[in-house]
Amino acid sequence: MTAIIIFVGLIVGLNCIPLLTKSIFPKIEKAVVGILIVSTILLLTFVSFEYNGYKLKGYFILTAISWTFIASTIFFFALFKNTKRKIISVFLLTPLVALSILTLVIGQVVYEQKIDETNKISVTTGGFLACGEIINITQTRFVIFDKQVYHVENLCLIGINKIEIVKLEDKHAEFLIYHNGLNDSENPYKYEVERKNGW
Repeated sequence: MTAIIIFVGLIVGLNCIPLLTKSIFPKIEKAVVGILIVSTILLLTFVSFEYNGYKLKGYFILTAISWTFIASTIFFFALFKNTKRKIISVFLLTPLVALSILTLVIGQVVYEQKIDETNKISVTTGGFLACGEIINITQTRFVIFDKQVYHVENLCLIGINKIEIVKLEDKHAEFLIYHNGLNDSENPYKYEVERKNGW
């Protein structure tokens, strides 16, 4: 509850800055609006893809988009005079700021390794209520996306720093997962999985 109050207070405070200054910067405002529109479209597009199992390749692309969106939103709040159009925009942008902050916290890739020519195994951070990190098996799709074909989130392992492939057969795979040992005394953790769903 405290975080929500601070977040709302920050947004209200940023929107009050134009009341204190009389300066107008049309070129900067135009650039901020352009960056804000582009980053909003990119954020919504890639978050919707990620919701459907398609994650952008690379560790920092979605992070960079999220930070660009947050920065351009802050400049928008701080530079533009308070009008009806801006007030409507604030109500639309505030939930998106919260969403972009979530993308910076949840689902960040912390480890990645190739299994074979078509499959990769990766470890991502879990949500606020997750007991550990999430293990995904992905395949490259449309050149820029990794499509999730298998995932497990109930192992309650954190601090995963290495995954060793012990056995990789047509219908069976076996991995050794090295982690920090806090939630499970078995280190490395032996994980077996049946290969299906096209991987």
